[in-house]
Amino acid sequence: MQGFIDAHKNSEYQQIKVIIILLYFFSVLLATSAASAQSIPSIAGEARTCTVVPGDSLYVLARRHGVAYPAVVRANGLSNPNIIRAGTVLVLPTQYILPAVKENGVVINIPENRLYLFRAGKVRAAYPATVGLPTWQTAIGPFTVTSKVPKPTWYMPPELAEREKVKREIVPPGPHNPLGDFWIGTSLKHTGIHSTNSPMTIGRSLSHGCIRLYPEHVKELFGEVTMGEAGEILYEPVKVAVNGDDVLVEIHPDIYGLVPDLPRAAEERLKALGLWEKVDAGLLRRAVTEARGMPVTVRAKQNVYMTAFPFGEGEGTSLKY
Repeated sequence: MQGFIDAHKNSEYQQIKVIIILLYFFSVLLATSAASAQSIPSIAGEARTCTVVPGDSLYVLARRHGVAYPAVVRANGLSNPNIIRAGTVLVLPTQYILPAVKENGVVINIPENRLYLFRAGKVRAAYPATVGLPTWQTAIGPFTVTSKVPKPTWYMPPELAEREKVKREIVPPGPHNPLGDFWIGTSLKHTGIHSTNSPMTIGRSLSHGCIRLYPEHVKELFGEVTMGEAGEILYEPVKVAVNGDDVLVEIHPDIYGLVPDLPRAAEERLKALGLWEKVDAGLLRRAVTEARGMPVTVRAKQNVYMTAFPFGEGEGTSLKY
């Protein structure tokens, strides 16, 4: 009889032990899921379109709407950007997945050619930017604002003169100064944020490491940032977000060749956030291949881009898979 009682108690003990173990793993799973959910970036901006009017060029249209010409080309999948007809509806790259969020400060994401200004944890502004050439890359990492100079003089860096095999130049303020009217220096070597006398280069990878903005945008930024303010330069060609029931990705070209396998990088990012099981792999492959620089839904059984992509003259339509 005693043996039966002991066996019964042992059985109850084992059951309780199993329950405790299950509860432990369940709590870990919940904590992991909660952490993943908290780390998923959010979406900012609004999806917008515009209609081409007579006399428009893509550069004129893009600058009128505060975006970069190359980004408009990618967003609309244009094969010949030199030919756009009046009445054509174009998607504007004005909605984006945030690469990182700061309480206050500047975030620059190199592959998307964009600078974000944060205030009180929200995006105050997002500006198209020019970043360094693949052969003269923009530095990656945290920085602080170390100087603010209106009407700067440009002193050609000795390294640039040596590399280009030209005489070192000093250019005073004026229309020929490549720094434009405003310079914001950073703690990263040879890396500043400035205006430009060649605004058509905005949105490309054409600088010698600095960040160029449209003159009107850098004027705004110059008035916002303060000495010692923190910032960060990132390299994230793959961004992921959740919008309601949708899983979204935003893919940009790997301009420096630092992420040679973008499909795997996208998969790993989605898995790290606990979203992989919700994704249609075919939609993800297409999003990575096209790399349009716009938030694209890749959730299984969801089959449309978030925004309307134009395929006809004078009208827009949704891109369906």
